[in-house]
Order: sequence, then C-alpha cells, then structure tokens
Amino acid sequence: MGGIRFEQVTLKPDETMKYVIIMGIAEQEDEVEKLVAKYDSAAKAKQALETVKNYWQEKVNVRYHTGDSRFDLFMRWVSFQPFLRRLYGCSFLPHHDYGRGGRGWRDLWQDCLSLLLMDPGDVRQMVVSNYGGVRIDGTNATIIGSKLGEFIADRNGISRVWMDHAVWPFMTTKLYLDQTGDVEILLEKAKYFKDAQAGRGTDIDDAWTDEYGMWQRTAGGDVYEGTILEHLLVEHLCAFYEVGKHNEMRLRGADWNDALDMAADNGESVAFTCAYAGNLRQLADCLRLMQDKIACTEIELLEEISILLEDNTKRYEDIAAKQALLKKYTSTCRHDISGKKIQVSFDSLIENLTHKADWIMEHIRRTEWLQGQDNEGWFNSYYDNHENAVEGISEQGVRMMLTGQVFAIMSGTATDEQIGQICKSADHYLYDAAVGGYRLNTDFCELKFDMGRMFGFAYGEKENGAVFSHMTVMYANALYKRGFVKEGYKALQTLADTALDFNTSKIYPGIPEYFNSEGRGMYHYLTGAASWYMMTMITEVFGVHGEAGDLVIRPKLLQKQFDENKTASIKLNFAGKTFEVIFKNTQDLEYGTYKIGTVTCDGEILRAEGGVQAVIGIKQIHSMDGNLHQIIAELVSS
Repeated sequence: MGGIRFEQVTLKPDETMKYVIIMGIAEQEDEVEKLVAKYDSAAKAKQALETVKNYWQEKVNVRYHTGDSRFDLFMRWVSFQPFLRRLYGCSFLPHHDYGRGGRGWRDLWQDCLSLLLMDPGDVRQMVVSNYGGVRIDGTNATIIGSKLGEFIADRNGISRVWMDHAVWPFMTTKLYLDQTGDVEILLEKAKYFKDAQAGRGTDIDDAWTDEYGMWQRTAGGDVYEGTILEHLLVEHLCAFYEVGKHNEMRLRGADWNDALDMAADNGESVAFTCAYAGNLRQLADCLRLMQDKIACTEIELLEEISILLEDNTKRYEDIAAKQALLKKYTSTCRHDISGKKIQVSFDSLIENLTHKADWIMEHIRRTEWLQGQDNEGWFNSYYDNHENAVEGISEQGVRMMLTGQVFAIMSGTATDEQIGQICKSADHYLYDAAVGGYRLNTDFCELKFDMGRMFGFAYGEKENGAVFSHMTVMYANALYKRGFVKEGYKALQTLADTALDFNTSKIYPGIPEYFNSEGRGMYHYLTGAASWYMMTMITEVFGVHGEAGDLVIRPKLLQKQFDENKTASIKLNFAGKTFEVIFKNTQDLEYGTYKIGTVTCDGEILRAEGGVQAVIGIKQIHSMDGNLHQIIAELVSS
C-alpha cells in the first residue's frame, strides 16, 4: 500500500487549491521529468483530459438514434467495450474470478467484428496474421503472444482442443469480405502453426523440437505457406470428419461453453455441428463471389488435403469410415508435410462443400429435433460422455439449452416452422425477465459430471442457467437474420433493460458476460457480447451493412424504435466514408407492413430493389468526397 502526503494549507474564504497528482512507472529518471513537465499545472492536466475524451469520442464513431435516448447512450458504451477488452484483456474488474488478462483464440476474431464496423484500417493485416495460429490438422494455438500474429507452444503438455475454434475465423472473414469486397484476401498466404501437438490433440509429435520452430515445415525443411482459403478448408473439413457415435462433431475439450469440459471421450456438440454446416454453405458462396469478382476458376491446395475432399454421401453416413479418413489425413501431416500442390476447380469445390453442408443439416433435422407439446419444439444440443442426448423431457422436467437453438437458426438448419416452435419453447422454458432475459439452459437438477463443470455451479450462476449475454445476442442476431424481428428485439431489449437498471445490475454502462441469479452483471471485458450486440444493431436492426463491398440498407426497425418525430437514424463509417442514414416512418408503420419508398443520398435518388433494400455500389462510394453523406429512406406502406 502507498500513501500521498501534502503540506498543510489554510484557505481563506473563497480561496481554492488545485493539485495535479501524477502516478506512473518509468524505466529511467529522465522519463519521469518529461512526464511531469507535460502535466505540471492544472491547465495542462485539464487539456490532457480533453484530448483523451475527444480521442475516444472520435474513435467510437458510431452514433445511434432511436425513440429511447437511454438506450442510444447505452449503445455508445457497448460500442466502446471492444476497445477496452483489447486494452485490458479478458480480465480487469475486481469481480473477475478467473483469467489472467490475456485474450484467447475466439477473442482475436470476435474483437475484429467491432473493428470492421468502426476502425477497419488495420483489420486486413490482423485477419491474415491471425490465420498463422492454425495448425495443419485444423486445430489452433491456444496461447496468444503479445505481438500481432505471435502464437506460443503449450509447454504444459495440455493438448486441449475446443471444437468450436474453427467457426469464428470464417465468421469474421465473411464480415470482412462483405464490408470491403476484398475477396482477394482469400488468396493471401499465411504460415501454419506447429508445436508438439498432433492428430487434433490426440497425439504427440516426438520429432518436434524448439529448433524446428513454430511454423509447419515441408520434408525439405522449408516453412510452408498456404492461402487463407486453404486454411479455412483445412479447419472445416477436418471438423466435418471428426464425429462421435451419433455422427455429430465431437465435443472434445469443450465448445464455446468452456464449462462443458467433462465429455471429451464421447461428447458431441450438435449446436456447433450446425454452425460448421452454415459456414460450409457460406464458404461455397464466397467461392462463387470469387468466380464473379476476380474470375477465379481453380485454387492451389496442399496435396494431402485431397484426402479430405472426398465427396461421398455413403462415407458421410459411415461414422467409422469418416473417423478413418481423418486419421489418415492427420497421420500424413503428423510431422512434416510434402509441400506439393494440386489444382482444384472452384466448381468441384463448391459442389463438395454444399453437399457436406446439406448432408449435415438434413441429418440434424432428421435425428435431433425434439417435439414438445402445444406446438413447442427444439433441437438437442449435445450428447454427454455416456453417449446420451442431453436435452428432452425427463423425470426432472424439460431440459433445453439455448446454444443448439441459436446455431440451428443462424446456420439455416432450422426451418421457419421450427423457428416458431423454438421461440415458443424458449419463451416458456428459458425466458426470465427478472434476471435479464433468456437463460442458457433449464435447471437439470443434477450434478451432471458426464457433461461438464457447469453443472457444479448453483443454478442461475455462470454457465449453469445464467443469462449469458453473448449467446442471447447471437440468438437475437440469428432471429433477425431469419426475419423473426419481434422475437429478436425482445432478446436484445431485455438485456439492455437489465443492464440499465443499476439497482439490479450494479454495473457501469455496457453489456456484461452474464447476469447471475440476482440479475447482477458480471465480467464486462470477458465477453464477445459487445461486438455481437453492436454488429446486430448496425447490420440487422438498422440494416446498414456491406454485401461484397456494396453498402446495403435493409431496415428491420420496429415502430416503437422511432422517436416522437417518427425517425430513427445511425451515423457510421463505411469504406472510409462517413454516412448518416435516416429512416422516416411518417405513417407510423410496424415492421412487416412497411417497405422502402424513396431513398436519397445527398439529395440524389438511390437504386431501390423491390422496396426491400437500397444499394450504393462500392465504386460510387469510392468516388465520394470526405464529407458527411446523408441518406434518407422513406418508409411507406407495403
């Protein structure tokens, strides 16, 4: 502990005394003198504070305007949170009881989501560099260095694999492609991470040494590089074949829910099998975009990857055959790789990925749907270490988890009819407004240690039934994407209402990782929820987003989100230009009853497509000057 002592001063009436207190650490004494000189008067300190405030006002460059000014200010803080996590890491405030302040694999990618919407200048290099953490077996480094693109071998011999880790790089890269139109990034080359872990964490490469280095090498000793597209294929194809006894992808050490960590032998994650299926389908869409934009017809891939490119529906149904195929590939890549390349046509690759995605979705629809009563229903999300389905109706009551529903909806696995039934079930079994909204799961009423430590927490705490902001926001995002706007709004708004109720949440403005059983917000900087909340508000609610670099405006605002003048607006940067998009709902229409009428940009009428959306082409945006550009969209009855 330390203290600061001041000389006694006697103040006469109306006199004041100002102190400037400077605290810090420096390597050399002359650095201290320089710092003191910068702030050695009240005027200098005040000016420095103003400089800092102005910096962050400009850095957090998104402005929201709805019919609720408190919500708009809340969103300013939510938009600030991703910056704080990059500064402080995942742990900062006193109520954090785990983590060492660093960032993990998911954090690298999800923090990029907010950067793409606010400060995209260096994101391209960040994306390319981050792919250097991918191993040739589709897993990734889990210890992140302090420098960009720096990854460190796990010296503890803990070969833990999170089966969801390959999902997030593509989601971020897809947003990057949409916001920028830069499809060439998929042809950029990156190295592969290498350490002693092999066989997707099931084997040790005894031949690996420190002298070998942290990059995958060929038999000739050269460091190997492959395209970003190749990295994505390796990640997703390896995951496709790593299945358990129900032909769903193995859970391994855990998925997004780190507390599902006790089913490594036989556990399966249906939830993230859905997520991979959605990624495979969207990856095929990216290949079509490359064909259209840059006339790509084929891609150069590592020769060993041909093993993973088998396209055989009979093989997909054969669990043992899938496992054997994966083992053949990982054994081939156990230490060195050949470095030899093959040419694969885009048409065959698109067909291959689409077949795999379609097979997964049909398989899950056929085997994992749980039909409840009164038009309720949901998907089973997991299998435990005894190979039993985790969800359903048991003697202890209904067992339902939000995660499986989120990715079934988001990926396109769930049909519209099933989404309606999922929403009804979620409202019935998971929704609790008093503690912030949708709980992560119902109360299983047992210490289910054939699944994970989450069931050792009291119900309503942490991963066991708390309201997890991240998953709730992704639930909202998925619902908006599929056109279930009122349901998505409910999920977002209850989180905001609870966070803003200080007597309940007891937190500074922003979105916490979760709300506990008392509705208290926990762990501000541990969560990716802020990036997802911000992204959902901008790209889905206001509907201002990129598609292959074009600016698309497709609002999904509810009538209650307009102000007393029947307007709502958002100000943001896109493709290096600043836009203010104003929506006018003069007829007081509800979502579903309006369409886009006249749309103007700086007074000039924009191209509107069927009343659904308006588009500004990327070439037109690049030709614009650096001033603020105002877009006004009139909403009219449909």
